[in-house]
Amino acid sequence: MTTLQRGDRAPLLVGLTLDGQPYLEQPEGSMTVLIFFKESCPTCRLILPRLENLYRVYPPSEWRLIGIGQDTPQVLQQLAQEFHISFPILADHQFASSLNYRLTHVPTIFIIDPQGQIDRIIVGFVRDDLEEISRQVARKLNAPFHPITRDEDPSFRPG
Repeated sequence: MTTLQRGDRAPLLVGLTLDGQPYLEQPEGSMTVLIFFKESCPTCRLILPRLENLYRVYPPSEWRLIGIGQDTPQVLQQLAQEFHISFPILADHQFASSLNYRLTHVPTIFIIDPQGQIDRIIVGFVRDDLEEISRQVARKLNAPFHPITRDEDPSFRPG
């Protein structure tokens, strides 16, 4: 589990965009959902399509979803095509952001509030927590809640 906690300031995001451009940002200004993952992680491969559902159901007007992959841009481009991912993905193959966020497992999700504070941390695939993220985004947008997981999804799968 990460040593960052709720209420801590979110660290800088550092990486490359999938077209190889450097990226550096302090997440703040809007609710931000960060998902750290690796292409070879089976639990990550389970969670990514569910987060794509979230991104498609709730257009990112007052919130953001950013994937941070611990792989090269080329590997991440292939993964994005395989899962039809439309949310932004950063390549963190040199682990700068992973180290900044003190990761020990993938997948790890960070929910960051508009002031740049960590609101929630989820490690692994936790079905109820994913649905709570969907509820939180729906409330933020004053939109109806839409489930993003499937009935056949496990309730929990560790990273």
